[in-house]
Amino acid sequence: MRLFIAVDISEEVGAAVAALATRLRQANADVGWVKPENFHLTLKFLGETPDGQLGDIKAALDLTATARGAFEMEMRGMGCFPDRGAPRVVWVGVGAGRDALTALAHDVESAMEGLGFARERREFAAHLTIGRVRSPRGAERLRHLLEAEADTGFGRCGVDALRLYKSTLSPGGSIYEVLHEAKLGQGQGT
Repeated sequence: MRLFIAVDISEEVGAAVAALATRLRQANADVGWVKPENFHLTLKFLGETPDGQLGDIKAALDLTATARGAFEMEMRGMGCFPDRGAPRVVWVGVGAGRDALTALAHDVESAMEGLGFARERREFAAHLTIGRVRSPRGAERLRHLLEAEADTGFGRCGVDALRLYKSTLSPGGSIYEVLHEAKLGQGQGT
C-alpha cells in the first residue's frame, strides 16, 4: 500500500483555492492540477508500506494525536517550488497556525521514525500542493500570475485530526482513501 499522513482543509477553503486554480489556468501552462476533493496538507509520505505495519502506524498516530490539541489555520499566499528557475510544484501556503502545523508534522515524523520510516531530510514546509508542472510551457506566465496572487487569503479552517491515507495511482489521477483518523487532543479531555 502507498501511504501518507495528512491533515485536511474545509470545503469552503477548498472551494476558494479551486476558484484561484481556475484563474491560474489562464496561463495555459502545462500543469496537472490537483482535484479539489484531493486537497490536503501532507505531513509525512510513507510510500509503499507492508499491510502488516498498518496496526502499528494507526497506534502511533493515535498516540501522537493525543499530545496535541485541535487548532485553526489560515490558508494564505501562494507560490511555486523551487523559488527560482523552472517551477515544479504550485502551492498555497499557511499563515496563522503554521507553527502548530509544523509542530504536529515534527511529532508525526518522530513517531514514524520510531517505526522504521526514514526521517525526511528537508525541513517541513507547510503547504497545500494544488498543481504539478509537467513541462516549461507557459511557466513564465504562470509565475507572473502566482506573483500577483502571492498574498491572497483563502480563509481559515480547523485542524482536528490526523488522517492516514492510502493512495492508488490511476490514469485519471490519484485516488485517496482514508484508512484511519486520529482525533487531536483526545488525551487532553477535549
